[in-house]
Amino acid sequence: MDNIVKASPTKEFFVNMLVRDILLKQAIIELIDNSIDGARGTRKNNQYLGLKISIEFNNNKFVIEDNCGGIPLDVAANYAFRFGRPKTIQSGDTETTGIFGIGMKRALFKMGNYFSIHSTTRTTEFQLDLDVKEWLKKDDNDWDFSFTSYGENMNNPGELIGTRIEVTDLNMEIAAELNSEEFEKEVIEHIQRRVGLDIAYGIAIIVNDKTLVGNNIYLIDNEEIKPIKEEYEDGEIEVKILSGIAPREGKNYPPEKAGWYIYCNGRLVVAADKTSLTTWKDMENRSSGNVFHYNYAGFRGIVHFNSKYPEKLPWNTTKTGLDETSLVYLRAREKMFEIFKIVKNLLDEIRKNTESKDDGIEETIAQMRGTEMTMQNVNKIKENRALIKKNVSVTTIPYVGISYKKPKVEVEELKKVLGVKTSKEVGEKTFEYYKDAEC
Repeated sequence: MDNIVKASPTKEFFVNMLVRDILLKQAIIELIDNSIDGARGTRKNNQYLGLKISIEFNNNKFVIEDNCGGIPLDVAANYAFRFGRPKTIQSGDTETTGIFGIGMKRALFKMGNYFSIHSTTRTTEFQLDLDVKEWLKKDDNDWDFSFTSYGENMNNPGELIGTRIEVTDLNMEIAAELNSEEFEKEVIEHIQRRVGLDIAYGIAIIVNDKTLVGNNIYLIDNEEIKPIKEEYEDGEIEVKILSGIAPREGKNYPPEKAGWYIYCNGRLVVAADKTSLTTWKDMENRSSGNVFHYNYAGFRGIVHFNSKYPEKLPWNTTKTGLDETSLVYLRAREKMFEIFKIVKNLLDEIRKNTESKDDGIEETIAQMRGTEMTMQNVNKIKENRALIKKNVSVTTIPYVGISYKKPKVEVEELKKVLGVKTSKEVGEKTFEYYKDAEC
């Protein structure tokens, strides 16, 4: 016996334990992220029109195919299938979502026992087939895969460029989940929420012949109401914070959409947050009453963290949430709190000038000086705005309430004559009639 104490991992541990940290829908997002990273490497400034990611699954197989540039042969041989990210791998010129070098492998092992990968770039091509059960039988010191075939110095036509991954011999619980209509709905909603911004930029994502829709966020940007925008660099991370009031959807603001949205390299990691994770609970603690009143349903805050070093971004290992201890995030959160106060004060100011505490704010915003709500894509807001209230100030008409009671039978009679349904409308119509007649 020598003096060596073995501490190397076993392949069984990786295959059987590490996959438990990720849900199936999260595993599918990992594979979509790889395709989107390929799109970022081939298209600049988020110009994704013409690119497509197709996903098909049932209880027998899972397939994802894209035309997003393919995996270069040298990357496949030296990096893409490594378990962990080697220190020698330098960050590229694009902002990717790959962090630790386990995402794709963890996703594939999560799903099944046999996978096949075929990828073509302009100059290279490879086929890799792996029987996981046979691979596990090999020595624990041998973690390598082998190409089934490969080619170099090629001149491949554009229509062949892309990657296709197929997983078969599915794990029993995965097969049952992939065969469920409820799971299909769930995964579609999850994809649209997590990578909806990339869909809005033009990349098409199709799941079982269903085309997904983008999930962009809009803010009002006109002469009356201006969004706040704050941009700065924190080390090797670019931070952009935007906040303001969203346009109405129909006649109302959906309260479930209010809150903060946080992206890391384009991946949504926090959506519509109204907890202490962001700033809402802090505001509640520093003011009277419950901060989330319907009056604030129009609030939207968006934070983008972008970096060529994804491991430095403030997200967790599954890229589904924030690392709340990250100094980068904590510094951004202070700015988010100040911005939230400004927008909240604006909404409070508008509310004071409405007839009712519980309604009317949407009408006030919509009718101010006859301006139209501009559904401005938040990424097109160019001006960097200082954090002072005049940037979101608004001129409103002062309102007062008028309250009086009349016999119900008379009010009901006036409803019929005026063609209205509520007592409030009776009061408004009779006021307008008297004003027009006497003033």
